[in-house]
Amino acid sequence: MARRLRPSFVLSVVVAAAAPAQDGVPAPTAELKVLAPLVGNWTGSGVLREPGDQETKWKAACSYRWVLDGHFLREDMRIEFEGVADRVVAFAYLGWDRENRRFVRLGVTNSGKAQLHTMRAGADGALTTLSLQRQNDQDYAERLSFVVKGDTLRHTVDLLLPEGVSLSIVDGTFQRGGDTVAVGLDAAPFLGGTPHPDLARLCKSAGRYTTEGAFAMGPGQPTVMITGTDDFRAGFGGLVLHGHTEGEAEGLPGHYVGEVFWAYDELRQCLVSHYLSNMGELMTMEGRWTKDGQLLATSNGL
Repeated sequence: MARRLRPSFVLSVVVAAAAPAQDGVPAPTAELKVLAPLVGNWTGSGVLREPGDQETKWKAACSYRWVLDGHFLREDMRIEFEGVADRVVAFAYLGWDRENRRFVRLGVTNSGKAQLHTMRAGADGALTTLSLQRQNDQDYAERLSFVVKGDTLRHTVDLLLPEGVSLSIVDGTFQRGGDTVAVGLDAAPFLGGTPHPDLARLCKSAGRYTTEGAFAMGPGQPTVMITGTDDFRAGFGGLVLHGHTEGEAEGLPGHYVGEVFWAYDELRQCLVSHYLSNMGELMTMEGRWTKDGQLLATSNGL
């Protein structure tokens, strides 16, 4: 089955051609060394504090490994709460956004979230993400922090609601060691979440596709033939759509590997996709269904 050339594949050609690197293929940036202390396996525990001073104990295991030719550090995490049958499974990609000169964290969970946020790397080794969130029509700010000191990893989550003081809801400590955690897409939705109709509609496109097309670097430039495959699969009970791309561009170096994650974003009230690749590429698009049944996805950047 044939399909149109995907934007992420096109942009990867631009990145590959423009970024200085050995043999013409972009190399991981030096900024990524800040993330190296996380690499390995970790086991930990802590408490979840909810409004009303209710506390729930939790235990977790996570692993960090370099993926996509070293351009991103992947985090795989499994969390179990005392007295709760469902578990949280999540994975994230930590990397460096060359265009905007910032660290980023793309997190995907079985609660149906797929979100890209700026991550701050502090002098004390802390990796902190600040984000605006929405749950049950309630907006709030979230601060997610990881601090590595030797073989100890401290994890905290703080919330700031529209009214009242900041809440420290998660406090936990991990120690280096344990078995490798590898999160797949087969886990059940956390607490029985159901997909938004717009995402359920998109998940009908799941399957394997071949890609054939031509691309020009700019007006008047010669075209480059591009070929590849796209594999799309619904995960976490249909709460996320994952796409995996592999391909080549004729005459250009490197084998392209890309990942994309689609989810419904409650804050933006639309579908959102996040792309990343082994060329160091990073892109977010908002998607909406048009009246004539097409998915229109838009993005902006330099």
